[in-house]
Amino acid sequence: MGTTFTATSKAAEAPNVEEGMYDARFDGTSSKRVKGGLYTKDTENGDLKLEWTFTLLDDEGAELFDGGDPIELSKLTGIGFNIASKTIPQEVRILKALLTGPEYAKFEAGEGVDEEAMAGRKCQVEVFVKENGWPGIGNVIAARKSRSSAKSVE
Repeated sequence: MGTTFTATSKAAEAPNVEEGMYDARFDGTSSKRVKGGLYTKDTENGDLKLEWTFTLLDDEGAELFDGGDPIELSKLTGIGFNIASKTIPQEVRILKALLTGPEYAKFEAGEGVDEEAMAGRKCQVEVFVKENGWPGIGNVIAARKSRSSAKSVE
């Protein structure tokens, strides 16, 4: 008799995160190659993508934890920062969410953006939960404006 293979349900436990909008901190990007998909250009090596990593924050700006670890989620985008595209690429939308108005204007004018200068900046992320239970990031938008508490008048 040969080898017996037994299925497992998960390689690791997904972080316990509900769907919704969260404050987040941008932690950085990494490059990875992804094979497959309808529009893959490099079928041998896979297309180059950017993986944007964010840490979820609570309403006071502290890290959210699950099982003792900060909750880090990532979003995969292309690498084409084409501001003239008919549909604005996700990577451009993320930059717009992370940069100040003047910084984004410089980016649109052709100046480069230093990733390290953006690390630690706050934004908001839309979290969804996939069918397999793992959370992902849909949209990334600018950080919400700080709100002052309402003072009661007696």
